[in-house]
Amino acid sequence: DTMGWGRTLYRYRSEPASQAVREYAKLADKYGMSLTEMAIKWCQSRDLVTSTLLAHTSMQQLRQCLEIAKDSTYNSDGSRRLLLPEELMWEIDRVHMKNRLPVFASERVGRDWYGE
Repeated sequence: DTMGWGRTLYRYRSEPASQAVREYAKLADKYGMSLTEMAIKWCQSRDLVTSTLLAHTSMQQLRQCLEIAKDSTYNSDGSRRLLLPEELMWEIDRVHMKNRLPVFASERVGRDWYGE
């Protein structure tokens, strides 16, 4: 990372984090959805997540996020509706369990941490 981004974003560019992204992409493809759709629906399916923040860099991304997020997350009786199949939720959890904290899995910690 450049120093302009601070010294924190390197953890998202580690090999373990990149591997996790590749595994998530395979799951999304297997279940016929985009990574964006899988991520938003995962958030909306979690009981302890009360809101999902959406970010975008283009109008196309904004439209995609809004289309995905507009699905109702509650059944008519007020219970939370699971937006992803239970098997997919488990597969996502397994990928996460392999790499819970990318900062501790990074292979780049060393002198380059300080830009040297």
